[in-house]
Order: sequence, then C-alpha cells, then structure tokens
Amino acid sequence: MRRLTDRKHRLGLAVLPLLLAGIAHADTWFPLSQEWLGLNGYRLGSSIAVGVGLDAQSHLAVANRVYVGQPYASDGTLAECGSVQVYVPGAGGWVPAATLYANSRQAGAHFGASLAYGSGHLLVGAPDYNSVGGVGAGAGYVEFFFDNGAATPAIVSTDSRIGNGGNFGSAVAVNIDMAAVGIPNAGGGDGCVAAFHYNLATSNWNNLPALNDIVCGSGGEKLGASVAIQRTGDSSYLLVAGAPGQTQNGNLLAGGAHVFFPNPDTGTGGLLEVGTLAADSPAAFDVFGASVGIDKDYVYVGATGRDNGAGRVGSVTIFKPASIIGYDYLSEYFPSAPATVGGHCGASLHVDVLNNSEFILGCPDSDDPYYAKAGTARVYRRFTFLGQPVWLESVLSYGTQPHGANFSLGRSVAIVGNQAFAGAPNAHVSGQTGNGAWKAFQPDRIFEDGFGP
Repeated sequence: MRRLTDRKHRLGLAVLPLLLAGIAHADTWFPLSQEWLGLNGYRLGSSIAVGVGLDAQSHLAVANRVYVGQPYASDGTLAECGSVQVYVPGAGGWVPAATLYANSRQAGAHFGASLAYGSGHLLVGAPDYNSVGGVGAGAGYVEFFFDNGAATPAIVSTDSRIGNGGNFGSAVAVNIDMAAVGIPNAGGGDGCVAAFHYNLATSNWNNLPALNDIVCGSGGEKLGASVAIQRTGDSSYLLVAGAPGQTQNGNLLAGGAHVFFPNPDTGTGGLLEVGTLAADSPAAFDVFGASVGIDKDYVYVGATGRDNGAGRVGSVTIFKPASIIGYDYLSEYFPSAPATVGGHCGASLHVDVLNNSEFILGCPDSDDPYYAKAGTARVYRRFTFLGQPVWLESVLSYGTQPHGANFSLGRSVAIVGNQAFAGAPNAHVSGQTGNGAWKAFQPDRIFEDGFGP
C-alpha cells in the first residue's frame, strides 16, 4: 500500500474544515419525538439496518424499512435466542410491522447481534449459535432473508449458514448480491472473513468464485470484527475487513484493516489482498478497524482508541484508491465537541447508499450536554474545497428529549439520504435495564450545496 507521508498535505486537509467555517455549514439534525423501546433486557438497537424503496409520490429512493436487532430477546422458553423488529413508515415516523426469528432458533444464539441490508436482501447474524454437530458453542449462524418492499412486509428466508467456530456472523455486510461475514474469534482470535454471492437461479447464497472464498488473519488480530463489501462486477467485489487486534510496529491493539478481491483464478479461488490499511502513526490501543465502510470512491475505517491530543476520543480515517494498486491515506477526522475521552467514536459506521461519500459514525460512550455516556452519532457529508474533498460533521444526539446516562446512542448506526438512525441498546425505563431503543433523525433543512450566508 502506498501512503502519503507529506505532513504539510495532512495538515492542510485537517485545517480545511476550519477554513470552511465562514462559508459552509453542516446540517442541524433533530431526533423525531417518537421512540420505540424493547422489553426488559432485550437490548433493542444493538444493530440496525435500513431498507430502501421508491416513494409513491416523489418516486425518489427513500428509507422504507428499519430493521432493528434485539439479540437478547426471548421466545417462549428460549432465553436470549434473539430477534429482529421490522418497522415501516407510519404515524409519527415509524410503526412496528413484523418480528423476525431464526428458522433455527436456539437459546443464547443472539440472533440479531448483527444486521445488513442491500437491494432487498437482509442478512442477520447469530454469533453465539451452538452447533451441536460441529464445534459447539460459538459456531455462529447467519440467515439470509428477502424483503420485496411491499407496504405490508412479506419477508422470506432464502438461505442460512452455520459456522465452524469463532463466532461466525459477528459482523455482516451486503451490497446488491454480494455479502461478507466476519468470524473474528476464529483460530483463537486470529479471525477470518468469508464472502458469498446470491444465485438468482437457485435463490440461495454461495461462495464466489470457488468454495474457499475465505481468508484468515494471524497474531490475534481479530480479522472480521467489522466488514464491508462493494460489488464491482457480476463476479467481483472489494471486501474490507477490520482487524482491531492487530499489532503495528510493536504497538498492541493498534489495529488495521485489509481490502480483498476474489481471485480471478476460479481453480484456486480464495481472496487476494489488494490493500493493507493502518492509522497515521499507529499507536497502542488505537483499535483501528473497529468499524469499516466502503463506496466506489473511498474506504472508511473507525478507530475507537485514537487520541486527538486531549485523549482517546476515537476517529475515522478515509482512504482513496492509489493510482496503480492499494490505497492512499487521505484524511482523519476526530469528533467535534462534545468529544468525550473514552467516547468510542468509530464503534459503528455506515455509508449512505444513496449519497456517495457520505456516512454516519457512532460514538456510543460520548457524553451529551445532559448525561454521561448518553451517546452521540456524527453524520459526515463531503464537499470539494480548493480541489480537495472535505467532510463536514453534524452531531446527532437525544437533545432535550427524555433519555439518561449510559444509554449508548450510536452503538449501531445507519443513514439513507436525509434519514439517519441510531441504536441505543442500553436505554431503559425506570426499574428495568437494557430495554434498548432506537432513534430516527432528520436535518432541519434540506441540504443542497452546503453553502450559504
């Protein structure tokens, strides 16, 4: 991987947002007053994904589903088997329409711990599924569903996979008809990541191009703790896998991220690494790779332990494709105030499928003006200034709406156009714990070019 080493270049990118302050402004996002809470201990909001469809009036693409994981939900005698709540547009914003359970339900499997959506396909992970006939506890399980987007949900299971250990399904990603599954505890913590392709003729998911589309890490790096995938052709994709446990130059838990491409030699198969990513000046406990994202222009990597000089507030680093192969460092963004030391910005990340180069970052342990560790999220939108791409940040929080300390808003995040979503799995009502909740956000004005008086 080629990386820029010109300090002046990096400094210039860091200063650009300050120069923009007088002529550009970020949106102010507000939370909808509506809030949905889980039952006691269900931890609703541990994961979140958003479906996209065409608005009946404007014929524009908009969010038409919100899928919210509650991995500690019970079903009868099956404690903590987990489920996914499905919401559709309705009075006040969103209304519950369905509950999804695994076809192979199991107590303690934590179905819904991870979620991903793409082009009608919903992928749900149950990383603590116990395969009795395999390796036992922590084998992991994922299930693929298809949602046709009808006003009344008709969601059908299309396929499923059981892992061979290592908490298969801890992280999942989908883009059109390509999917990725993280197995961060495989090999005693080395971690692995697997890729799948949807076969329209058979309506199931297979490895592509051969049966060994899997790659594993080493040295306890926990490869696959986070995953993202971008379809590049009928039989190709770019897969990004976070490795937050990776050691860099002797720095423990500095972290890393890796970009893979399917081997065009279908006889050999497997995944070829085409990019090795690291933080600028990696340090111990950066936890770089805690979250990852990708679109056609950039790769984004969250690092919950990055230090902004005042402490470990977390950050997101953006990379661009190099001129020949690999990726170049472009810029790093630390959260603006309230930037809390220990706030874990970068714990979650989601790239907008409608607006290229825009994304949302979760900071679940950040303080807000009212409570410690209430949690926040940050929306970043790209502009070009003096020929350079610059991302402006908007802070999303509960604001003055009812909430409390340790709610962990931003543990999961998603964004589609002018609609953003954040899970708060530690939210609770009086006398209970871990109910979990999620919030929807909208900007207070439609942001066209971002420049104004």
